[in-house]
Amino acid sequence: MESNSNQDRVQGISILSRIIQNDLKRNVKPYGLNENNYFFIFFIYDHPGTSQDELTRIMFLDHSTITRAVAKLIKLGYLERRPDEQDKRVSRLYLTSEGEALRKPLIELTKHAEKLAFGNLTDEERNIIQPLLLKSALSHEQEKEKNGTKYD
Repeated sequence: MESNSNQDRVQGISILSRIIQNDLKRNVKPYGLNENNYFFIFFIYDHPGTSQDELTRIMFLDHSTITRAVAKLIKLGYLERRPDEQDKRVSRLYLTSEGEALRKPLIELTKHAEKLAFGNLTDEERNIIQPLLLKSALSHEQEKEKNGTKYD
C-alpha cells in the first residue's frame, strides 16, 4: 500500500500557506498593501539600495509582478527609486520615512499570522521547523540558479 505522506505534507503546507496569506491579506489591506508586497518593506529595509532584478531573484516572482509591486509601493509613498551611482541604467530602491515607519506595524501583523499558523507548536518545535523551511527554500533557489531557471 502506497503512503500518502507526500500528499499530506503538501496539503499541510498548502493549508498553512492559505491561513497565513488570508490573514496577511486582511490585515495589510488598510495600508494599501497585499499579502505579497508587504514583504518588500522588510527586504528593502534590510537591503537598502536593492535593485528590481535582485528582488526578482530573491522573491521567486517574475519581473512584471515585481515592477507592478514596486510601482504601487512608490505610488503609496513607501518606496523611492534612485539611479545607481556607477550604472545609471540601474535603479536602486529605498524606503521612504513612511515606508520605514510601516515596518513596526507589519512586524506585529506577521507575528499574528505566524501565531495563527504555528501557535500550537512549542518553542522547541518552532525552532526546529524554521531552519527546515529555510533549508528547503534555499535548496530550491540553488537548484533554480544551477539550471538557469528564471521566474520571468
